[in-house]
Amino acid sequence: MKLEVACEAKFAGHMTFAPRYLWPKKAYDGCSEPELFKTREGREKLVEELAVGIRMVDSIRYWGQAFRIFTEEPAPKRKDRLIRPTAIGETIFSDDGWDPFCEHPDTLWLLHWWLLAPKSIAPSWWLAFNKFAGIKFTANELEQFIADQVTNFGSRARSSVKKDVDCLIQMYAFGHSVRATFDDQLNHPFRDLNLLRPSDREPGVFRFLIGPKVTLTPEVAAFACLDFLARTEKRASTVPMSRLASVPGSPGKVFNLTETALTDLLETATSRSSEFTLTSAAGIPQIALNGDAAAIATNLIRARYKDLIGDGHC
Repeated sequence: MKLEVACEAKFAGHMTFAPRYLWPKKAYDGCSEPELFKTREGREKLVEELAVGIRMVDSIRYWGQAFRIFTEEPAPKRKDRLIRPTAIGETIFSDDGWDPFCEHPDTLWLLHWWLLAPKSIAPSWWLAFNKFAGIKFTANELEQFIADQVTNFGSRARSSVKKDVDCLIQMYAFGHSVRATFDDQLNHPFRDLNLLRPSDREPGVFRFLIGPKVTLTPEVAAFACLDFLARTEKRASTVPMSRLASVPGSPGKVFNLTETALTDLLETATSRSSEFTLTSAAGIPQIALNGDAAAIATNLIRARYKDLIGDGHC
């Protein structure tokens, strides 16, 4: 998958703030009144209601859209844009949603997946996880790689890449700064995914963690695989595991998994669903679907949250 297909040309919309605990819920609540994020009066109201600064309101708006909690659409006969909650926002982050306060790791993994799924508005994130070949790197090395990749998006994109890289590291790398306060360390939920770590021995060096993830459940991994197929292979009934593990944009790349780790997760997930199986053709492992990928994904993740929060809440 090419960058131009996977992503929109949006950079530094986060205002240098990585997403924090409660921000997905605040993003959903903020879009309940369409004018709040768009007018000065509305943004000032959100400052008071959400107890954040004005730049954080803009950041919450960016992350709300980036995580697919709401969408912005052209307004009929008007020059501005309409902000509407998505099915994701309504299902998970409404007051009676599945997990409005991100209490379950599954929700964080899903948000990470939706952040990078096409059409992503986080191209620097997409490139870092899907195209960057390095395991160990400095911020400058990652910045240079991304800047080289986004030249078609214009000079403004290049000048904003440093802000994106700094935000990405802040978002995922626990303990990346010796000056960070304890509260700061605890206020970044995506660090718990264990995708990125600073080097213990080399200051300024970071490392992507490739392999099994303790908190990534089989259902979420399978959901991401099925969602990926629904977006890219709508008519396919069988797909090689190597594609799900190594193609740019695939769950294996987004979750930093080896093919073996992803296969192990899917083997467990297939034991809990009759709608897809793992097979082998000429010694090549593949996933086989017994229906529409999007529908299977929906059934699977709904069943998972029923187990987590009870049937009455799903």
